[in-house]
Amino acid sequence: MLLGKDWLIMTKEELARSLSVLLHELTKSWRKEKIHSDVLEIIMKLRIQKIHSDVLEIIMKLRIQTDDDEQYVADLLGNIAFASESAHALKQIWGYMLREQTFLSPQTIEAMLADAQRKIQRQLSEMTARYERPFLSIDDPLERKRQLERSYSALLLFNRIAADFLLEFVREENETAASVFFAADPNEAIEVFHHLCSVYASRWLEGLEVD
Repeated sequence: MLLGKDWLIMTKEELARSLSVLLHELTKSWRKEKIHSDVLEIIMKLRIQKIHSDVLEIIMKLRIQTDDDEQYVADLLGNIAFASESAHALKQIWGYMLREQTFLSPQTIEAMLADAQRKIQRQLSEMTARYERPFLSIDDPLERKRQLERSYSALLLFNRIAADFLLEFVREENETAASVFFAADPNEAIEVFHHLCSVYASRWLEGLEVD
């Protein structure tokens, strides 16, 4: 039986500990070499060719790439905006389940994410400028490109961790254990979820160099 929506008994510290344990369990079987290889492959494809990927895989359909750095940086910014907004959509799905104290099916989660990403794609040109601002203060073009690549890589990992967690959260065999999160303040749960996914993404990026 699910807890009443006004019975919030899980503290933020308990929430953080529980989520950290679950994210550790989720990622402990990942191999760093494989993760780095996947990220590098995406970055290299972004640099040298046009590739297509399904919106459910988080990565937007990439535009035709050239050897022109200006175009490459513009494409990176577009990808960062898309991945950032996708991360926000994943957090909203998590928040919806917590507020409604319900488990969505994997198919529903995928459909909600796909719908969100279609809306993101339609508004992407308007969103991109907002994500460019933090990088404008980097004067060195090479360093700016490196930071853009690192940010994009971190977002790819964040979204993979978040999506994998949500799909594990709604597995029928995990529902009893997962329902304890319905005792947390949804806003705090979203905040902690974002922080820990970012932390784990950063850990997986350690040692990754994109020349």
